[in-house]
Amino acid sequence: MKLSVVIPARDEAGSISSTVRALHETLAGARVPHEILVVDDGSRDVTGSVLNRLAADIAELRSIENPGPNGFGFAVRKGLEHHTGDAVAVVMADGSDLPEDVLRFYRRLAVGDVDCVFGSRFIAGGGGTGLPQI
Repeated sequence: MKLSVVIPARDEAGSISSTVRALHETLAGARVPHEILVVDDGSRDVTGSVLNRLAADIAELRSIENPGPNGFGFAVRKGLEHHTGDAVAVVMADGSDLPEDVLRFYRRLAVGDVDCVFGSRFIAGGGGTGLPQI
């Protein structure tokens, strides 16, 4: 099962590289077939240049421009329009989502007896992680 990771990004030049690299290293290390789609949501900084340099090192990375309308929801929708995987995870560009949690959710979904997996820091029961029991 191929995982598409959609990352909406606006003016994230300072964090996008570490976010993408950590995700890719975690997923590749676990042998998860994946693609990482970063949706550049009208950035006014050098986010696009950073993504172009990263793509030279990470074949699974694709950058998609969202010229507008801009906003988080529009960027997510743009990513969902272009993913090629069997499952999709939406991850924040600032690194606030742990790659290990994405892997955990992917593995749970891969069991095949559920259609979706959600995590929330607002739900108790995740073994101290702030994520729900599944």
